[in-house]
This record gives sequence, structure tokens and C-alpha cells, in this order.
Amino acid sequence: MYLIINCHTCGKVIMASTANRTQSCTHCGAKIEVRSAKVLARSRTTQEAVAIIQELKQRKSKDSPVTFKKFRV
Repeated sequence: MYLIINCHTCGKVIMASTANRTQSCTHCGAKIEVRSAKVLARSRTTQEAVAIIQELKQRKSKDSPVTFKKFRV
């Protein structure tokens, strides 16, 4: 089984296998404890997990307004 979880460091959505205790974030490299992570969804196959992640990303991009980060000079 696969879990779709949020990285606690960068907030990106990633896939993790329930067979593993930890998962490294593919975006920032942070180590995530799979059992204590916030679970957004569950899937039986990697293909289903990828489809769920894509749908979550589409929903987020439609729902959230465009924002700009402030940079210090």
C-alpha cells in the first residue's frame, strides 16, 4: 500500500510505501517518518498514487491565488 503524504519541511506532496519506516522527500531531501506523517490519501498501486498526486496538485493550483514571495535586498 502507498500513502500520499506532505513533507513536513517543504510542504510538497509525495508518495511513500507503507513497507518503509522513513521516506526521503524528493524535493528537499528531508527524512520523513512515514507512520507519523499527515496522510492525504492511500492507494494500492504506484499508478493510482501518481494519479492522486497529480489531482491534488491541480486542485491546489486552481484553489490558491497567485502569491509572490518577498525578498530581502
